Amino acid sequence: MSPIPEPVLTGADYPFLDRRYPLADLAMIEVPDSLRDLLIAQAKKSGGIIRDEPVEVRCTSEQFGDATFLIWWPHGHDMHMLAPSQFRKGNA
Repeated sequence: MSPIPEPVLTGADYPFLDRRYPLADLAMIEVPDSLRDLLIAQAKKSGGIIRDEPVEVRCTSEQFGDATFLIWWPHGHDMHMLAPSQFRKGNA
């Protein structure tokens, strides 16, 4: 598999759950399977996820309440999201 391309992020703060964080406090992580299914279902309600573009997905669920995530899903790779750095595992 080819290296994962990096998204171009131009804003100052980005969403995770019900807050916005500065980019310096966030890391791009692979989306857990259980959250991936929820994000796809929620995105379909508002037009879908655009591949190869960073997209904010808003969702409402029992597990997360009202939450927003920044999703990055490049073609040929797994779905990724911005999350607080402590959620990152390893150096990927």
